[in-house]
Amino acid sequence: MNAVLSLASERLKEGAVVKICGLREPEHAIAAAEAGADLLGFIFAPARRRVTPEQARRCIEAARRATSPARGLLAVGVFVDASPVEIGATVREAGLDVVQLHGAEPPGFPAMLPVPTIKALKPLPPAAVAETIEVAAAYFSATQRPVALLIDGYHPTSAGGSGTRADWGLARAVSPRWPTLLAGGLTPENVAEAIQMVRPLGVDVSGGVEEDGIKDSERIAAFIVAAKVAFVQEAARSSAA
Repeated sequence: MNAVLSLASERLKEGAVVKICGLREPEHAIAAAEAGADLLGFIFAPARRRVTPEQARRCIEAARRATSPARGLLAVGVFVDASPVEIGATVREAGLDVVQLHGAEPPGFPAMLPVPTIKALKPLPPAAVAETIEVAAAYFSATQRPVALLIDGYHPTSAGGSGTRADWGLARAVSPRWPTLLAGGLTPENVAEAIQMVRPLGVDVSGGVEEDGIKDSERIAAFIVAAKVAFVQEAARSSAA
């Protein structure tokens, strides 16, 4: 775990991280990897984009064969209130590097898992910044802290991947404090604006790179290019300031 934790932590410290989530088919995982994605996301919670560990492993192996090992491509499994035993088994079967917690898992939960974690928060609007910071601080004060926080859009019946836009203002207030990924309603058309406003270390997309509910390789590539260009431009602006 230490090697993966170090890699995940370093990747997030570098910033400009792009995660393509909800992958189901090897061709789309390959398209994401070849276009420059840093994290490949797979859903293991009850949802339309749910995959089996075997499906995820096929995607991960295909993507890694298509890219250089030096890229350090990381596979992320998304879970909602699953048990540590269930998560651990899936990590081994699928070959996951990171677990993304999208439920009501307590701050001590990451310490029970075999790989680093990303903790997702979906603040109910109009959530106070102070309240969100207090919740996040509890996770980052734990013995085994997440490698990153993910701010997603709130949806009353969905734990994630709903396409609901996150509160960018709230995310902007949180991002200077901890490594933060922005999710929720992002598309190739708006990701540059989101990066400019929020200044996250990374962005996460699922539905925004789909056509009729199916991943679209061209939209995947367009999203990654738009995000990477925006990250470079934002870094240049920050250096010039």
